[in-house]
Amino acid sequence: MELGKYLYFIFVVIFFVCITCSVGYLNDSKVNCLQGPDFWCLNETTELLCNFHNKTIGLCGYTNKQCQIKTGDDFCKSAPPAQQQPALEFNGGLTGVDDDYFSYYILSLYWPPSSCPQRYNETTDLLRYFCSPYTDLGQPGSERLALHGLWPTFSTGGNYQGWPQFCSSQFQDWSSCHINGDLCPWKNTSRSDFSQGNYEYCLASENVDDCLINGREILEPERERLKVLAPGYLNKFNLFINHEWTKHGSCCSSTFRHNISNYLTHMLDLADMVTRPGSLTYQHIQRYAGEKIGLGYLISVLNQTSIINCNNRCELEEIWMCMSRHHHTGLPNQLIPCPMGAFHTSDSCQKSRCEYVSIPLRNKASFTSDTITETYIPSLRTKLLIFILVLIIVKPIVIVLGGCCAYLLSH
Repeated sequence: MELGKYLYFIFVVIFFVCITCSVGYLNDSKVNCLQGPDFWCLNETTELLCNFHNKTIGLCGYTNKQCQIKTGDDFCKSAPPAQQQPALEFNGGLTGVDDDYFSYYILSLYWPPSSCPQRYNETTDLLRYFCSPYTDLGQPGSERLALHGLWPTFSTGGNYQGWPQFCSSQFQDWSSCHINGDLCPWKNTSRSDFSQGNYEYCLASENVDDCLINGREILEPERERLKVLAPGYLNKFNLFINHEWTKHGSCCSSTFRHNISNYLTHMLDLADMVTRPGSLTYQHIQRYAGEKIGLGYLISVLNQTSIINCNNRCELEEIWMCMSRHHHTGLPNQLIPCPMGAFHTSDSCQKSRCEYVSIPLRNKASFTSDTITETYIPSLRTKLLIFILVLIIVKPIVIVLGGCCAYLLSH
């Protein structure tokens, strides 16, 4: 009898040890799942944990155009050359995966003077999501870092970057809000120049409810803060918030209790925190507005927590700030050094070989020792051309006069 109890006790201990090991293994696999697309194809267990098995995935990368569609099995198990985008070289967004599978956040801020006109035109500038009447020159949010979005992102260590987009949750599948969703009733959707922005404008103007946010309910309570911290969100048709929630917010939906207002409030709080007077961005970007700053120095003083993005004139366009994910709540926690994979693929300033980053102001047209503006360069060229033209005209006159003088002196 005692032997039976002893054997029973041993059996129970072994059973719980096995369960613990299994849970630990599954948790390790889930961690691998969160690391990035290179781990998504390890084995059937990982695919199951990530719900990647037979999942429809849009492999789009950075493009806004129609993109290739594969199932999880096709993407993971097809061999080159059939596998056109190998997992280890993946660079872009995975469309339609489950929400809550990511490892850290990117808080994206943009610099309106690099993207928006001095005066917003509701017709011609409609698809410029960054812009609105509140980015017009003189508005409080027109010449300061403004909120773009908060993006769930995979942690990557190689020369690639990946993120989930247009995700699905227990309440709603947002994958049809991607351009491949085929919800737009317009006839020109197959044209090569029909972009994600065109698709979202179509859904908004045609009142396709599947992908629309209630702007009055979500934006109006935060209108005054939006004017300063996120002026682009006050665009017509609520295109900006529609895009940010369906593409990015849907992938951390459960973290924010599937509440879009909660998501927006957190984004505004974070934007306020990292741009207020005394913050690093205020000291090293806002205070240098109208001037330029060394790229390496800027990355260093921001403690490697930010990826700086420039246009081809080396003007600041965006700054992407990497933030950890709290291990209990899942909410953005604190700034962290950005993974090398993100630096390698997203640092457009270094790709443009910019040694300095200009921080433009739209009302500063004069040249100073610290900055060269667009208006100065054309005027310099014009003066140079006029000078050359004068030389061309004067040269024959000088030759003729010289000849006349020589003739008179010889006689």
